[in-house]
Amino acid sequence: MRGWLIYEEQNIQRNQAFIGFFMAAAGKRNVSLQLITTKEIALGVKNGIPFLCPEKPDFAVVRCMRPDLSRHLEAMGVKVFNCAKVSEICNDKQKTHAFFVQHGLPCLDTAFVRLDCPVHPFDYPVVVKASGGCGGRQVYLCANETEYLEKLALIAPDTAVVQPLCDTPGRDIRAYVLGGKMIQAMERYSDGDFRSNFGLHGLARPASLTPEMAAYVEKIISILPLSLAGIDFVFHQGKPYLNEIEDAVGTRMLYQYTSIQIVEEYMDLILSAFR
Repeated sequence: MRGWLIYEEQNIQRNQAFIGFFMAAAGKRNVSLQLITTKEIALGVKNGIPFLCPEKPDFAVVRCMRPDLSRHLEAMGVKVFNCAKVSEICNDKQKTHAFFVQHGLPCLDTAFVRLDCPVHPFDYPVVVKASGGCGGRQVYLCANETEYLEKLALIAPDTAVVQPLCDTPGRDIRAYVLGGKMIQAMERYSDGDFRSNFGLHGLARPASLTPEMAAYVEKIISILPLSLAGIDFVFHQGKPYLNEIEDAVGTRMLYQYTSIQIVEEYMDLILSAFR
């Protein structure tokens, strides 16, 4: 059994712990797992047939935002985790909100904007997020039009989602999902930042989902085939709202605050796909 663990080269250093966990879990199961960067992979069509270099693996764990690569791997018969559909929807915040609103999930009011069409219907302050951003990066709080246009320019050429600031900034709940099951909920919070991201020096602790949030998670699982992902909820006027779904979700909180060995469980899930 051969697998690829795929990263953008610039993200390998800060993910060394996760990569090490994956390599160890693969070794215990006699799986040959290769860490490979996107720039080492060539793909396309030759003589009417999709090709891939190096030689295709049996499976790929894609830890980057490349739905095109995931689709190509799937077309060549490679089992991909998360699948291309998840990558395409969850790595684009505009697509995430549009998709789940159509399926009846509650999301904060959201405008889809770009620099050449910056109009939005909300009063300030607003939160501006790059559609393709992750980990709390390229997320800005804007108090007025000048700040708003400046941040859109920073995000360009990416598009953005724009939302009114919720009444509980700096706090959210992440539900970790593995193989269609909710594994653990974590509360993320920050005392000095409107963002709650753990990777931006936020704090975290194990939490429980309310019945309402648990029902939302079950609905999301029924709609999208999530292998390992994080479903994030924010709160406004006492109600939970789906904020985003992290495809290549970070697991530092689980290892720091729980005894869950999520990568070991993930590797077992991957191998079960071949039985």
